[in-house]
Amino acid sequence: MRARLPIHLEPDLHEGRAFLSIVIADMVRMRPAVLPPIFGITYTQVVYRAVVKCAGERGVTFLRSDAANRLMVTAGNALTFFRFNLASVRWELSARAMGFSLEPRAGDRARIAANFEIGSRNTYMPASSRFSNLDEAAAFLTELYAAFGQRRPDGRVEVVRIARSSWKSRPVTDSIRFYEAMTAGTLFRQDDVQLDSIFHVEDLAYYWHPLSLELRAV
Repeated sequence: MRARLPIHLEPDLHEGRAFLSIVIADMVRMRPAVLPPIFGITYTQVVYRAVVKCAGERGVTFLRSDAANRLMVTAGNALTFFRFNLASVRWELSARAMGFSLEPRAGDRARIAANFEIGSRNTYMPASSRFSNLDEAAAFLTELYAAFGQRRPDGRVEVVRIARSSWKSRPVTDSIRFYEAMTAGTLFRQDDVQLDSIFHVEDLAYYWHPLSLELRAV
């Protein structure tokens, strides 16, 4: 992970391990705050966000993003440091399962194939997890309210802060578990990574504050 990060960021470790979340989300009526919901855009977005520290503050940095909307890809790359790529996605929903697939339009090796078993109400962490319980996992992986970008020559760091509703998640399983960017060398290789856990979250209100430049002693 250290090799993937700029010098002003460092991995935030849990039990000696660095963590990255692949967040697959249906964005509903995404829009600037000044516009009413009717002008919002609904689309699917996937972000690969590493858990990091910047001058002691915990947050995330985006190693890659995929979106199934050309306008949002263009706007996202113009206004943010989220590294958007255009992709085609497909959802297959049933009462107990949620199937998802993603195919990058540019042909890069970042395909996703997953089938999430969402019918269970289990709250226990899987045996593969480095977290002893759901509260510990949520505190480390989701209580993150700053996204860090590049450091400018004058020492200021690009920062986007967020406000959101409570992230009420529960562990689920994925019977396919194909995340190509994490195993094919696009971001990491197979021997570099281990799947810790998967969570399902519903109805999360989200607000991105405008990008700011903050002076950091790093």
